[in-house]
Amino acid sequence: MSTEKIITYALPYANGMLHLGHILGMVQSDCYVRSQRLLGEKVLYLCGDDAHGTPIMLNAMKQEITPDELVSKYYQEHVQDIEGFNISFDGYHTTHDALNTHIVHTVYHRLMEKGAIIEKSVEQAYDESQGMFLPDRYIKGICPKCGAEDQYGDHCEVCGKTYGIKELKSPKSILSGGEPVWKASAHDFYRLSSHQNYVEKWLDTVVIQDSVKNKLKEWFVEGLMDWDITRDDPYFGIGIPNKPGKYFYVWLDAPFGYLTSLGKTLGLETFEDVALAWNCRQVEHFIGKDIVCFHGVFWPSVLEQAGLRVPDRLQVHGFLTMSGDKMSKSRGTFVQARAYLDKLPPDLIRYYFASRLSPSVSDIDLDWEDFVLKINADLVGKLANIGSRSQGFAHKHMQGKLGDKVDLVFWNNLIREHEAIAGAYKEINLAKVCRLVMMLCDETNQYIADKKPWVLAKSEDMAELGMVVTTAMNAFRYLSYWLSPVIPEIAEKVKECLGEETFVLTKDPLLGSKIHEFGHLVARISSEDVTF
Repeated sequence: MSTEKIITYALPYANGMLHLGHILGMVQSDCYVRSQRLLGEKVLYLCGDDAHGTPIMLNAMKQEITPDELVSKYYQEHVQDIEGFNISFDGYHTTHDALNTHIVHTVYHRLMEKGAIIEKSVEQAYDESQGMFLPDRYIKGICPKCGAEDQYGDHCEVCGKTYGIKELKSPKSILSGGEPVWKASAHDFYRLSSHQNYVEKWLDTVVIQDSVKNKLKEWFVEGLMDWDITRDDPYFGIGIPNKPGKYFYVWLDAPFGYLTSLGKTLGLETFEDVALAWNCRQVEHFIGKDIVCFHGVFWPSVLEQAGLRVPDRLQVHGFLTMSGDKMSKSRGTFVQARAYLDKLPPDLIRYYFASRLSPSVSDIDLDWEDFVLKINADLVGKLANIGSRSQGFAHKHMQGKLGDKVDLVFWNNLIREHEAIAGAYKEINLAKVCRLVMMLCDETNQYIADKKPWVLAKSEDMAELGMVVTTAMNAFRYLSYWLSPVIPEIAEKVKECLGEETFVLTKDPLLGSKIHEFGHLVARISSEDVTF
């Protein structure tokens, strides 16, 4: 049996370009994945585009292209942005794929055989002026749970509760502004109400933040309701077998994109092969807090009923905000990922996000002034400063080579936090990782200031100079490698400077090796660089 983990990030929606809110979660999961690889773990890191739903169909109509062309266009743009931010997915695919259809159809038949799906007649919202049934997200009104205005027909972004469209107060079609009428339609329902005991037991075994677990348990107080998994034509999605004009709700289809990405990455073509590969690995999902209910209630229940492994871990992050407002494409409060990449290196925002990301579900406010100060203080003034201060002495006075010993008193003190940093990565406490590494950077810079290699060079005490420079360069190597999951491009330059082929996280210093000259690892930035 494989010991390899499957780690996923929530599938971004293929209805527009990525923004920095998407990149926040991808950076968190990517730093975790890279750190696990650095520590010797086997990981399959998977994601893909969520490529179905009425919003995609309507956007395609607006752009006068087909839905297929729309999702293909955004898929290519998403892949370019993901590569631009050095997100190290092993596989990034799409739910608009024959394998995903095959998997969803097979799961549907399994659920039918187990009696987990029943048919009910429901009244659906219908926009008479548009001549179409309205998906949940195309109705807005007042949340029936907390009274927040301008909320969608299925989910409140303020209180996080979900509800039926009919519960929404003062509903209006976002297409016409008119009040919808109701028409009867036969829908398939997943019998979630009969699986509450299982979901509750699963929730007590999965690795999940306490605040998220407590939030999910609120669902059980009122009792889980059966889940409508049908959408009516017109709809861009996966058709329900033997039911013309009926489609699977995108939230039944989309999570199986994880399995589809697994299958495509491993070259598997059948449900049986994909299921075998899925079931023999631990599964860890990284998601935003807005989709907790789907991953923490519906998804484990459907997986269990389909004979598939349920998640072993749910790691939930908060929203990225700007001046306190959630970063959202639909609300226009976002910076596109491409706009950032056109101006600044990816490592800078990766580091800034990491320095703010704890294991909690707290939102992170993107303050560009703070961003500039943080990058200049930490990456330029602390980390890069160690290398730039030290390498010149090695090339001018040591024939471009490291010496044969380090200052063991300083070195043993430097590596005292080795297990603490490794533990912080495992706990997905990236803020703690950054804090510990920067503390050690401060100590290294103070060591250089105390030893004064520029004075040693003039005194021609080459033995002492060699030890000090070798100690400083090894500290630079050690700390850069610890941050390699966060700042892979900068760490790669350090690795090339040291002539190494891989990042070697060892407590043993590198001695006697030839080192190469490098220029600026990271340049100072100003407020003008962050005007978007």
